[in-house]
Amino acid sequence: NEIDPTSTSSLVSLFKPDANDDEIKIGIVKHVKLLAEKYGVSEYKILLLYDDNYEISGWHSNRIYSGATSDEKNRDILMILYSGGGRIEPAYLISKTCKRLAKNKFIVAIPRKAKSAATLIALGADEIHMGLMSELGPIDPQIGGFPALGMHNALNILASLSCSYPGSSEMLGKYLGEKLDLRVLGYFERITESAVQYAERLLTGKILPEGKSPHSLADHFVNHYKDHGFVIDADEATDLLGSAIVKQQTSEYTFANALYGSLDFLGLAFDILRKQTFDYVGSINEGLMIRKKADD
Repeated sequence: NEIDPTSTSSLVSLFKPDANDDEIKIGIVKHVKLLAEKYGVSEYKILLLYDDNYEISGWHSNRIYSGATSDEKNRDILMILYSGGGRIEPAYLISKTCKRLAKNKFIVAIPRKAKSAATLIALGADEIHMGLMSELGPIDPQIGGFPALGMHNALNILASLSCSYPGSSEMLGKYLGEKLDLRVLGYFERITESAVQYAERLLTGKILPEGKSPHSLADHFVNHYKDHGFVIDADEATDLLGSAIVKQQTSEYTFANALYGSLDFLGLAFDILRKQTFDYVGSINEGLMIRKKADD
């Protein structure tokens, strides 16, 4: 029996001992295009932001812009988004650019995680397609792996301790005077406020549920959650953003989920068979980057 070229098992044949990177790339690109045809989404301009190796940066926004302008056809944009997050500035530019360049709709499909700055990208889309394993997350900025909001919370805790134990106030005041740079505190406050501004701008003009506004939702995504890794699943996303924006179990999501299965398998195959890794950022044709795996 012939192997279905859209099945994950069909990818095994790409990893022949004498295969080079270019040959493997050609096979993967063909596989992705066949998947798009199978699930009825090939009419979209499909962009991928699939990267579990690096945080979202200017490199990603440049790749997405290149992919979005790589053909002259004016089409709706479907972005497959899988990322743990990164910098909010390029994420904002990615979302706004895709919205501007789409014919009528900019759609984001999330097969698994689209956290932090990746959630910010999704907030600018006309539609966010999700399933049972999809997750958005808080967009509170992180500095050196720690939440910018944590500085404010820590000061509140110290102030509470000082009130509860007046005898400790002098010691705490001296410690803060020696350790805390007020310029850093101001920066942490400002960067958190900027995240709210970016999210509010991307949400402006959308049809939102009754009682929700761009500012209230932006503030919720930045300031409401106590853990940066908190899972905002499809049901909660629908409650927040409404069914006009969040769509569940659509053909676009089904394609994204099938593609995630293929790319997840490829990650394992590259690692075991070739000691390589990859990311897929940009268009189907040009976005795949195969890299030598960094030594552990």
